[in-house]
Amino acid sequence: MDNNNILECLRLSSDGSGIGYINGRATFVAGLLPGEIGEVEVCATKKKWQRARLLTLIKPSVLRQAAPCLVFPACGGCRLQHTTYEETLLWKQRWVEDALQRIGKVQAGVNPVLGMTFPWRYRNKARLHRTAGAEWGYYREKSNIPISFADCLLLSERMNRWIRLLKKQLAEGYPEIHTLILRENTRGEGLLLLEGLPARLSNLRQVLEWADLAREGLRSVWAGDSRKSPELLWGDDVFTQTILDLTFKVSPESFLQVNSLQTEVLYKQVLNWAGLSGKETVWDLYSGIGTLALLLASRARKVTGLEENPSAIKDARQNYVANSVLLANCQVEFLQGKVESLIRKLPEKPDVVVLDPPRAGIHPQVGQSLLEIKPQRLIYVSCDPGTLARDIGMLTRGGYRVTGVQPIDMFPWTEHVETVVLITRV
Repeated sequence: MDNNNILECLRLSSDGSGIGYINGRATFVAGLLPGEIGEVEVCATKKKWQRARLLTLIKPSVLRQAAPCLVFPACGGCRLQHTTYEETLLWKQRWVEDALQRIGKVQAGVNPVLGMTFPWRYRNKARLHRTAGAEWGYYREKSNIPISFADCLLLSERMNRWIRLLKKQLAEGYPEIHTLILRENTRGEGLLLLEGLPARLSNLRQVLEWADLAREGLRSVWAGDSRKSPELLWGDDVFTQTILDLTFKVSPESFLQVNSLQTEVLYKQVLNWAGLSGKETVWDLYSGIGTLALLLASRARKVTGLEENPSAIKDARQNYVANSVLLANCQVEFLQGKVESLIRKLPEKPDVVVLDPPRAGIHPQVGQSLLEIKPQRLIYVSCDPGTLARDIGMLTRGGYRVTGVQPIDMFPWTEHVETVVLITRV
């Protein structure tokens, strides 16, 4: 049976695929842009929709451009390099609007996406993998097959040099090491975490020192596995990042926003909408290493951060001590545990609550607790429009209204978008 069809793309889905219709069935085609016509082959069929692969582009869009990355689209990390940057921002705004209306049943104006002047070389973190017989690289989308690259255009030139040195030094030996995680701060200093703890640590130290990584700016190398915390092999035991004049310690496994420039844009938006005068009590839910909590503390009376990850809480408390001179007028505490449990035990009601949950969104009990506590202002930071819309819908049905929606492009050329939403009591 011939599964080839001619399809016209009508719009982009929120995963970056083009959407058209074949015999009335929604069909998703990676690499196809709105207005384009292509010959496609159906490769996966579900009850109400299907996926197809593009075989031949019959009519290209005037917005199509040649992707500058040599491994696009094999890598799959960037889904949108084949169109203009301005067009990607328009679609990200539409995806947020669509999610709020369709999933959350929320009618709210969505501001244009705040993009980057230079949307390249922005990532401060890279995770590379290798499997038996394969080179180091990113996993191909929806697979465990590494895609090797000579120069990732989302990473700094310095970080690419680190990767090339590591590939050379680890090419033949240490098969236990299966994952490399690199971080780079705004000063060009780096941290390396090797996952898959080798037995020959002393030899490994020598191998890494021979790689001249220190001369290229790498400040520390750590090794670990799933059974124990990372062990410092050599270098500094503290890695820091500066955000809006505060300095934050970042442990090898802690979460930190991957776009340093846009992180400041994001946090300035949160601070602006928090509207703090120095008298407020603020909760920061899912507070991580304390970045937002401590930035809020510079303008509040009391800030409480709630976070489940013990390593992140340890960093947050140390970050408070490190910045205590600048935060002398605010009382700050960080509590470790599940947010849905801790939130019910806090004695003092907040004026402002900031939520920056993982992609899965907030726990239902967190939403219910907020509806009972009734803070005047909520500021929700989300990396997933779908779970954001679900949670915002629940809050608006419980006595809140959306008064501001600001998407921010933290991940240029990908389908991902960060969104800040201001929610106030009706």
